[in-house]
Amino acid sequence: MTGKTIKVLLVEDMPVIAMVTEQMLKKALNNRYLSTHKVRLAQALTALEQEDFDVILLDLNLPDSRELDTVARVVEQAPEVPIIVLTASNDDDLGIRAVQMGAQDFLLKGDFNYIVLDRAIMFAIERHRLQRTIRQLAVMDELTGLYNRRGFNTLHPDILQKVGQSEARGYLCFFDLDRFKSINDELGHAAGDEALKEFANSLQSTFRKDSLLVRLGGDEFVAMGIEKTGTDADQALQTLEILLSVRNERADVRFPLEASWGLIHFDRANELDITQLSAEADAALYRAKEQRRRLRQDFLPEFRVERGCA
Repeated sequence: MTGKTIKVLLVEDMPVIAMVTEQMLKKALNNRYLSTHKVRLAQALTALEQEDFDVILLDLNLPDSRELDTVARVVEQAPEVPIIVLTASNDDDLGIRAVQMGAQDFLLKGDFNYIVLDRAIMFAIERHRLQRTIRQLAVMDELTGLYNRRGFNTLHPDILQKVGQSEARGYLCFFDLDRFKSINDELGHAAGDEALKEFANSLQSTFRKDSLLVRLGGDEFVAMGIEKTGTDADQALQTLEILLSVRNERADVRFPLEASWGLIHFDRANELDITQLSAEADAALYRAKEQRRRLRQDFLPEFRVERGCA
């Protein structure tokens, strides 16, 4: 981060402490700091909604929030921004608990200078970046860039909770690539990987950005989310079908990219159990695959791949 311009959100209700901290930021040798000062937690949360910051310097005790609740609310609002807690307490346990809740570091007010503050900010930003990378590696599928099974298990409860607490309707859609084994057998696993990545890109192009898109493993994919209009999932699948059809009609494709899917909807009147919902979506997928298989046998020519085609 050396030599960078770093945007700081300073949340501190004591005018003298805020002034001294901002003076330290101005004296920093390694970086240029642009600070925004807020006195209350509510003001800070609004600022985080409206503007991007690189780091937060956070006083624990504010007029509208106290101690660890302050950390919890800021982490919830902006989990992607590293936090350094500024505390007037000599209680190390409080600082350690703040770190356990998501802060990157804690500094005792009056016990650091501009050099220490500058170094703490740089370390906090880098540590947070590394932690975020590790978390992403744990829940992301390396080949496609979608979430993996662990990511699905981690994130789907949030969707179920939001549906259970509102009038919103959720959806769960399971996908299988049709005749994927033939691509691997005839053209090799590199072509199979190409098909998986291309289908993942197609899902990202057709579903809303707030959808949970997952590669469970092999050629099995999942899309899950909350509908805004009541027809989001159906419209995305219609677009996906058109996209794949247009793609397969191109003269330069080495293999057709086709998929079957099983879509279900659910709301808070349903049993919001992911095992049951997954079983229903899987059953819908099976019915769709059987229907496509019968249609293919009746109307479509035998599948062939072309070796060596561009």
